[in-house]
Amino acid sequence: MPPDAPFTWIDSNGWLILSGPPDALSELRAQALSRYDGAGAIAYISMADDLGDALMDDMAELGAATGYLVDLETGDNNEIYERLTGAGMIVIEAARASESLERLMTQTVLSAMKSALERGALILLEGAAASLAGEYRLTAESGLSGGMNFVRNALITMSAASELMPDIHHELPEVSIIGLAPAAALALGPGRRIETWGDAEVTISLPDPARLNAIHRGDSSHAHPPTDLL
Repeated sequence: MPPDAPFTWIDSNGWLILSGPPDALSELRAQALSRYDGAGAIAYISMADDLGDALMDDMAELGAATGYLVDLETGDNNEIYERLTGAGMIVIEAARASESLERLMTQTVLSAMKSALERGALILLEGAAASLAGEYRLTAESGLSGGMNFVRNALITMSAASELMPDIHHELPEVSIIGLAPAAALALGPGRRIETWGDAEVTISLPDPARLNAIHRGDSSHAHPPTDLL
């Protein structure tokens, strides 16, 4: 994207794939696997009840080499860092938001993921994991909160047409809202390459230029919106 694009992402040699909620009929995992260069193992992080068994079986059927599960709950920080930074592909599945997922995305995990991206790894974030990747995120408890900041100046939702978009833009007028429907993904690559994958829509709701101009002029009626979104 051009330098003045409404949102940016980590500058690296790798690909960051933001996928909507997992869909058994979707080809997004196959497409991500086709972009993976095969250098380095595949690391899996799963918030599913089966602890990633179905995910790893699906990836194996798609032709993925044997990978390994990274246990963020009980693993040692040094071990977690080494297993993630050494991976050529990282897949994080989370069909729904949970406090556990947010808690487990520690600085150790984020630093390891960034290091892997810089080395050229591909990171596939599915469902609620993708919703954490923006500079901001929505939570059921407190409304808006900070995200992982892999995608700056953006908030990511698991819907192509979120009814909360007007409220979010009112609260964060300079932020783009990326909506991911099931079977849809946004692929962000090196050299500011951006692609949309899948059969469903990826929507990007841009800030309102009129409101931005008003804020930049110091219009207090636009500068202090309410904070209760949910």
